[in-house]
Amino acid sequence: MTEASAAERVDRVVAAVTAVDGVVGLHSGPGVPATHLPGRTVAGVRLGHQNGKVHVVLELRGPLLATAEKVRAAASAAAGVPVDVVVGDVAAPVSRFSRRQ
Repeated sequence: MTEASAAERVDRVVAAVTAVDGVVGLHSGPGVPATHLPGRTVAGVRLGHQNGKVHVVLELRGPLLATAEKVRAAASAAAGVPVDVVVGDVAAPVSRFSRRQ
């Protein structure tokens, strides 16, 4: 696999994962997988030829397991291989109303 196709594959997975309702973003930090590409690092995603892994932050609303399953399905379809999902953190839902001062 060329560097360009590897980068495109990672970008497809990131786009698919972050499009799932309830996903705040990818999770990064010590011990979290990352993909090192020319000129950038994509934290929270590691893809191999036979499998992959993504670490995500989910909104703390609704069933987290169901959201994680949607992430797994989206990531696996985009990567073309089975992808494991780790929920690395949860975040409070963003309020539609701002606080008045």
